[in-house]
Amino acid sequence: MTYHMLIAEDELEEFQLVLYLLKQLNIDSLFQISHASNGKQALSILEDTPIDLLLTDIEMPFANGLQIASCVRQKNPDLPIIFFSCYDNFSYVKTALSIHACNYLLKPLDPMEFQKTMLHVIDLLHAAEANKKSLESRSIAIKNHYLYLMLNRMPFPDLSSLEAESDFSFVNHYSRVLLIHFEEPFFDCDAMTSNKFIESLHKSFQIPFDFLNLDASQSILLLNDSVEHTTSYLFDTCQKVQARIYELYHTNCYIAISSLLSSNYFLADAYEDMSSLVETRFFSSDQYVFIKETPQNYSSDKPDFYSELLADIEADIDSNNMKKLTYDITCLNRSFEQCKSISHIYVRFTYSKLIQILYKNQPRAELMKDIEQIFYCSSIYEIEKIVTVAMSKLQTKDSGKIENTKHAIHLVKQYISAHYNEEEITLKELADVVYLNASYLSTLFKAETGSGINKYIKTVRMEKAKQMLRQTNMKISEIGAAVGFHNNSYFIKSFHEYYGETPEKMRQK
Repeated sequence: MTYHMLIAEDELEEFQLVLYLLKQLNIDSLFQISHASNGKQALSILEDTPIDLLLTDIEMPFANGLQIASCVRQKNPDLPIIFFSCYDNFSYVKTALSIHACNYLLKPLDPMEFQKTMLHVIDLLHAAEANKKSLESRSIAIKNHYLYLMLNRMPFPDLSSLEAESDFSFVNHYSRVLLIHFEEPFFDCDAMTSNKFIESLHKSFQIPFDFLNLDASQSILLLNDSVEHTTSYLFDTCQKVQARIYELYHTNCYIAISSLLSSNYFLADAYEDMSSLVETRFFSSDQYVFIKETPQNYSSDKPDFYSELLADIEADIDSNNMKKLTYDITCLNRSFEQCKSISHIYVRFTYSKLIQILYKNQPRAELMKDIEQIFYCSSIYEIEKIVTVAMSKLQTKDSGKIENTKHAIHLVKQYISAHYNEEEITLKELADVVYLNASYLSTLFKAETGSGINKYIKTVRMEKAKQMLRQTNMKISEIGAAVGFHNNSYFIKSFHEYYGETPEKMRQK
């Protein structure tokens, strides 16, 4: 990682001294350095260029170092700042402390003090970078988890605690859904291969999209609506992608393209349609790309349609068929959304009957509260939210929990596969990925896989090490570091305990 440092110093000799000290400390390669010879130039650079570290003199033409630092603090409260000055002035030092500078160094610079300060700053930069990556990883995990629940029409957990750090409006900016389906497991390959696969998709489509891996044989692309793309362009591109995948991986895949998403045609609808389209491959000999021209129409002209649907919903609850229940309630929602001629009163009345069914075994006080809310809702979408909450309270069989559990374990395995090269993967870190208690995740993982998490991590690392021994000419110490062992002796010992022989002996074979 290279960091961008700005040195604001009007005396050339002092600037060159800083460069010399950085080189002497052997840390100059960590920084891309910009130089400002006066305060005005420094402010211009800070306005146009992202800076990771500011070293500034106090007394300079046009604007002094304290003024520069105050401007920086308004835009970047956490930027590390180091002052150096010829003046041992208490008011200067006091101001430096007030803006949380890392240090105030007197000229001529003391090499030992400069070294101590720079090493401290480098630790701060590394910690900030690690925290940034952790936040990005967490943000992606939250986003993918949210999409997974939405695609599968699963009840949402309470997301209020995440609203500050995550913007869930991104789902409103998708225009189409593409489903990529393999007959055999494909997406359980190593992280490097997965990243190359996603990169190749970006090159092929040349359209902004989000990628979500659903399981070992299915992934979806969620196309961004910021770029216009015709149906024929998508169809031709998907055919080229399918052919390219076969050329590279010697396996066939099937790609389904949804119709355009709209206020009446949601992600979950599109995903269900894509899955149904892929199923039609049974009746096709050489077709690998499928397209949905029009969305499913849920409405019905039958006068007793809604009564029959409510009866089906009650039967779903009695039989604990959560999947069918979700589908039937979705049909009810879509039917009302698409049929504009039905009176609001009838819609509210029907939803009130639905709530009564959903709360059949729940306290009456909650039932009456939700029914009252329904008659105060200003749109059908507000009513649907009330229904979604009521559904989440239902006592059903563990089918939904099992699906959630398997997905959580799948995400943990994916995270381990992507981070096995790091020296330590903590249980808390893994628990944060899937928003579970660490102790509960440990119990859950063992029950689901038959292996403890630490044992699983070690297995992944050992298998990767074995693969590298057989397929590369890397040194054994390099292989150990590549799979998370930065102590070579400990790596060799662990490898011997796992395989019954040293890495060297295995390589000789």
